[in-house]
Amino acid sequence: MRGSIVGTRQDLEDSLQFAGEGKVASHFSWDKTENINDIFHCMEEGRIDGRVVLDLAA
Repeated sequence: MRGSIVGTRQDLEDSLQFAGEGKVASHFSWDKTENINDIFHCMEEGRIDGRVVLDLAA
């Protein structure tokens, strides 16, 4: 979750209510650290939807 300096307390309350009702979805994928160069290549080309989470245990 990331904070913001824009918006009102009501905006924050509304946003948290949306999330609590399941109306917010995160866009992420898992990948291995060994694929970091490919991940950066995809990022530079704008082919990543959301975030890539690195699985450090894999």
